[in-house]
Amino acid sequence: MSLLSLKHVSKHYPEGRAQLRVLDDVSLEIDTGDFIGIWGMRRSGKTTLLRVIAGVELPDAGEVSFDGRELTSMSADARAKLRRHDGIGFVRTEWRPGRNKPVVEHVALPLLSDGMSLKDAKEPAHLALARLNVSDCAYQPVDRLSRGERIRVGIAQALVHQPRLLLFDEPPVPLRPSDAVELYRLLGSLGRDSNIAIVVASEDAAPIKRARRMMSIDSGRLRSMDQQAMVVEFPDQQAAARTRSQL
Repeated sequence: MSLLSLKHVSKHYPEGRAQLRVLDDVSLEIDTGDFIGIWGMRRSGKTTLLRVIAGVELPDAGEVSFDGRELTSMSADARAKLRRHDGIGFVRTEWRPGRNKPVVEHVALPLLSDGMSLKDAKEPAHLALARLNVSDCAYQPVDRLSRGERIRVGIAQALVHQPRLLLFDEPPVPLRPSDAVELYRLLGSLGRDSNIAIVVASEDAAPIKRARRMMSIDSGRLRSMDQQAMVVEFPDQQAAARTRSQL
């Protein structure tokens, strides 16, 4: 049995009088230890796909199952609980820090919300920060971090409850080259962990070049890049930039 399964999933949003199809008959199987890279341009459906996988949003049609449990039949509270415990980690790359709250407390938040004391929660929070190479930031106020450090702290927060599936949606604003290189190296390192499945969605090829399974998404249609008949070439970065400027 797959860790996560999507079967014929579709999702629409209202756009004026019409309906915009964001996911179109998507099927996907994710196993423990998978490292999947999903490439797609802006508005291709990749962020919505991750939100549906995480149970943040429900599909209009189709089935989403995690570890044999049907997410579409769960309550919103039950799906949120799944993201707080040892189930699904959804990395938030853009978030508002609590004023003057130290990094270690921010990372510990998912554990605190489940009733763990701050004293007990700090140990796994420190371990998660060490895994992301930001231990030296543990007692810095979150609002003093660089953008690259904030993203790594966001990943640490998603890892603190030891999820079996980690979802990462690349930030929409490009990182500085040095931050980007370090982040992609860390994602590659996490992707070698056989106890966790990782899905990284990006409009840039660099974050997903270490993935073991490559896919593309366009107009809500997900396609494997492992099969010769379905290979989609990555555009060069200048072409991608020209396309984005025309949107």
